[in-house]
Amino acid sequence: MKLTYLIAALALVLGSACKKSEDKKEPAAGEAAKTGEAGKTGEAPKEGKVAAGRKIPNASGLTVDAPAKWLDNGIGGAAGMHLESADAGMFTVRETAAEEAAKDFKTWKGETEQVMFQKWISSEEIPGGFKALYVLDKMTMKGEEMVKDGSTFAFTVRRKIGDKVHDCSGSAATEETAKEAMDLCMKVNAS
Repeated sequence: MKLTYLIAALALVLGSACKKSEDKKEPAAGEAAKTGEAGKTGEAPKEGKVAAGRKIPNASGLTVDAPAKWLDNGIGGAAGMHLESADAGMFTVRETAAEEAAKDFKTWKGETEQVMFQKWISSEEIPGGFKALYVLDKMTMKGEEMVKDGSTFAFTVRRKIGDKVHDCSGSAATEETAKEAMDLCMKVNAS
């Protein structure tokens, strides 16, 4: 399966996970802090402040310092976070399969360019992996068919977290939001 197909499938799955999350009432920032969901400090995160070491929902032992505006995905959804607006921004984190992790950066880029790809914004190797920001065709469901509906900023960060290689990938409506999500991907840690 091509990585870009996987990104498109994850976006559809995450859309339903985000919907589950929105259907449940999210606790207010103060309530989340009291229950320990907003971080370990016991204080409500203030607008624009970072919650210390929030657990990434649906991910075993991963944490990230993410602003409160990044909402947890619903229980049973993809491991990651999203912004409140439907397609404003999202990211998922998953352990990379050994076969995929063994591919070199050039091979990964070539495969990414094969489906829905428009252009590279940035791409570079980093110690133990790579990070890339690119533009893809945005696909939406029209009846029972997927159709092109503009463009989306997609990203992938592959790096070793703890003793395993993980891919942190997602999409956003703007380049700025995609870069913010990529920065969060670089801050994911094993607890």
